[in-house]
Amino acid sequence: MKLAVIGDTHLGTKWGTPREGDSFDQAEEALRRAVEEGADLILLLGDLFDTRSPRPEVWARAMRIFTLPRMGRGRMRLVEVLGKEEGEISPLSLQGVPVVALHGNHESRTEGLKNPVEVLEAAGMLIHLHRESVVFEGPGGRVAVHGMSHVPERYSKGFLQTWDPRPVRDAFNVLMLHQSLGRYVFSAEETAGLSPEELPRGFDLYLCGHVHYRAESTAWGRPLLFPGSTERTQLLPVEASSRKGFYLVEGERYRFVELETPRDFFYEEVDAEGGEVSSLERRVRERVEALLSGERKNRGKLPLIRLKLKGKLGKGRKGDLDDISLVEEFSGRALLVVSKEDLSSPQEEARREVLERLRDVRSLEEMTLRLLEKQLAELGYSYGLEAGSLCTLMMEGKEEEVEQKVRAFVRRMVEAELEGER
Repeated sequence: MKLAVIGDTHLGTKWGTPREGDSFDQAEEALRRAVEEGADLILLLGDLFDTRSPRPEVWARAMRIFTLPRMGRGRMRLVEVLGKEEGEISPLSLQGVPVVALHGNHESRTEGLKNPVEVLEAAGMLIHLHRESVVFEGPGGRVAVHGMSHVPERYSKGFLQTWDPRPVRDAFNVLMLHQSLGRYVFSAEETAGLSPEELPRGFDLYLCGHVHYRAESTAWGRPLLFPGSTERTQLLPVEASSRKGFYLVEGERYRFVELETPRDFFYEEVDAEGGEVSSLERRVRERVEALLSGERKNRGKLPLIRLKLKGKLGKGRKGDLDDISLVEEFSGRALLVVSKEDLSSPQEEARREVLERLRDVRSLEEMTLRLLEKQLAELGYSYGLEAGSLCTLMMEGKEEEVEQKVRAFVRRMVEAELEGER
């Protein structure tokens, strides 16, 4: 029995840009080649679409792509459904090569509203799972697919424990998720709610979407596979060093099938080296030219190049670097992205230092004010003497004025006490 495992396709991403067709090209190739490779079952790990409400143009192209598995040789028979109403599964979805899919975070909608993957299920294009399982039988035996679609990371552990999926006896058991998992995260800002050690035991294969780069690990001694996205969406270094594709799994063996349609992607960092803006622009041009003249895998599409500028300029401001003109200059030969977030200049360093000093001063003022308020409260001066105004005078060096105010306040307090004794 052969399973095709395809990660995040993000259909419709980069719409309105020169890259708007890429996600469709890669998804179409992945599904077509899965059928050509003789897959008995196709598993999609979520984020099929890039948005929860795709535009009609995206729907039109997507529907054509999801008819491809119907052309395959169908050898699988649905024999059991767990946690899901059988009526939700259209007989059309069992024609050709069945597709079982999760929805991802990009497709999540408020409970009670249909997400795009559920719409595809209603159209008979696939079977959607969310804390549910389906069991198929074919020439190679039985395979049970258990799937939990995306939930917010902080809830993922609790949702999985509440669902508590159990392996089906006498079947090859697959667990599918769309989450960050341990050190495998979508971005550095995201914290995984689950670790591989917290996945339930007893499954033969663990699969995870959401992470956009390909990775291979294990959970409880069994393969844990991250096929990665079929389209580049983050433009990170790991995506430049990792090819796009999908997995074919046959029992305990699996192999990665590289796609041919993704455009070449290069990621490099260029240091300012204390030079002027003009010298940095020259190095950017030289680096782009070198990449364009180097080895390429797909010369049918303009390559995608991201240059991250970093370091400190010797003269000028980073705003003087005309990245828009650089992008236009190479527009007929490459899709250039210039990132300047980590580039600094003397003027910006000086401004940052002034701001930090001001923050330090404000922090000192706040600390002084809190201490003064505390001292006044301990002395019983809870009214009649405003700590904020005293603090301001002290910070301005007007100690004599502060002393006069305190003396006047004490005098009023003494007079009030004497008047009360009478």
